[in-house]
Amino acid sequence: MPQKRRIPTQKRSREKYDAILSTAKALIGERGNDSVSMREIAKEAELPISSIYQYFPDKSAILGAIMQGYFDDIREMIKRFLGECKSIDDFQNGLITGIDLFYSLFKNDTALASLWAGMQANNELKELDAEDSRINARLITETLTSIIKDKEESEIYSAILLFLYTTGMTVRLALTIPAAEGDKLIEELKLLAKLRIEALEQASP
Repeated sequence: MPQKRRIPTQKRSREKYDAILSTAKALIGERGNDSVSMREIAKEAELPISSIYQYFPDKSAILGAIMQGYFDDIREMIKRFLGECKSIDDFQNGLITGIDLFYSLFKNDTALASLWAGMQANNELKELDAEDSRINARLITETLTSIIKDKEESEIYSAILLFLYTTGMTVRLALTIPAAEGDKLIEELKLLAKLRIEALEQASP
């Protein structure tokens, strides 16, 4: 799995680092990962190519850093949601809200789908995505296990991990079809999530 790179803290270095990421995000989001070179990123960011390589060994590292920013923001959202969960109703309501927020994130950030597609085309970055889902699934499982006390943790974890993968795929599919159809897909996803949580809540035989 690729190592998470240290973000520079000095003002000038951080400005360069952020300029690289914002420029790469715009270019890759518009044209796709394969159509953008390190030299183009340097030119658009008005930085020498050596500055790019000072922070990132290759374009995959840049894409990974961009996506890690999304992952970190989503994880903070999940942690806030989990901190407010005291009952199964809280969990279900938060889950539905979370699906809507995730869908809105992709709808409002048109570059995100292209960035994610580029990530899925790289085996190392795909593993970064998978590990992020596993971390989130463990966090959610910990909270849900404390609410549903008569279910095996492994069963809850598997259900949540599958739900996270399914949510990502469904949202990205919803954005490739007419808006009305996409919205219906998201509503179906929310219904399935609700039914699965209700099934988990049922007492074990």
